[in-house]
Amino acid sequence: MDTEQLRSALENIGVTQYEADTYIAVLDHGSATASELADASDVPQTRIYDVVRSLADRGYVETYQEDTLMVHANDPAVVIDDLEDYADTFLNAAEAVEQRWTQPDVQQARISVVSQPQTVLRQAREWIESAQREVEVSATPDQFARLRDALCEAYDRGVVVKLTMTREADAEPPEGDLDPEMGEPGGEESGHDEPFADIRDQFEACVTEVRYRDMETQFLAVVDRKHACFAPESTLPESSRYGVLVNDASLSRVFYWFFQTALWTTWETVYSTRDGQFPATYSNIRECLHHLRPLVEAGHRVVLTVEGTEIDTGEPVELTGQVANVVAANYDFDDDAPPLESLVHQATIWLDVDDEVYTVGSWGAYLEDVEGERFTVELVESDG
Repeated sequence: MDTEQLRSALENIGVTQYEADTYIAVLDHGSATASELADASDVPQTRIYDVVRSLADRGYVETYQEDTLMVHANDPAVVIDDLEDYADTFLNAAEAVEQRWTQPDVQQARISVVSQPQTVLRQAREWIESAQREVEVSATPDQFARLRDALCEAYDRGVVVKLTMTREADAEPPEGDLDPEMGEPGGEESGHDEPFADIRDQFEACVTEVRYRDMETQFLAVVDRKHACFAPESTLPESSRYGVLVNDASLSRVFYWFFQTALWTTWETVYSTRDGQFPATYSNIRECLHHLRPLVEAGHRVVLTVEGTEIDTGEPVELTGQVANVVAANYDFDDDAPPLESLVHQATIWLDVDDEVYTVGSWGAYLEDVEGERFTVELVESDG
């Protein structure tokens, strides 16, 4: 390392230019008078004594008096320690840069793993508070209670809210089903503690549809097809408890399909705001087709509004027109909801908008013109 680089390194650990030049001169001479050091370092004679005292205070040099003031370089361990500490600062800074790049905060990261499951509930609540179209939640009664006001506000904004209610880990399974018309499971009729008190009061003006899964399961919230929050069952050992936060549409699709297949489609509906009246809004094309297809096949005129994304441009689009044709899985439409096998079949709606026909598909559509995200049946008229 040349003299300029050494001087720069010394200045980086807080040594002044005069102190650096004087210390380098001391190292070169071993011992020297203050006057000799001033000549060797180009430090003014009027400043050299102050500079030497400052170096002595740092422990870099020692002074002693002979005929004149003599300066001697100490063991450089103190200087080396200062330089190594400064180098460690750079290494730590480099480490911090790498860590922040690989693990950005929740708002910037596509996926984050957190150590505390309660963090998942807090983030789910925040995303639900900004939901615009749909929220799908799998939660225990306690988790639902913690999110309820945020879900009610979303419902009031017109968001489709789907809830799969699951049993608490230590709760007794209710007898019968969770039918609001047949009394509350876990009440006096069942002989168990009440896991669902005042069921209508809980769900009224808060959720669009509720299904009941009679076992403990994971917490999951999927919001607007862009965000997902996941936490494992509370019965797992502490070492296996964590949370996953997803801020990405592609990754959220994995959790969406997990919700559809494992937590929603196969379970009985126990509460629904759908009463056969119109307008009726759906966030899932297959659930819309389940109610729409029999009407279209019977020859009824059906007016539908679709909100979604235009496949070619990626731009948001809203279309209102008459349903010209539909393609969906062939199954018994007497059921309350489409069966699990319907999820693997084509689901497409042909929509006639002012004599221009658009094809509408589901989430991830690429053959159709529009990826549908929200479907509102506005009007159904009989040809008779």
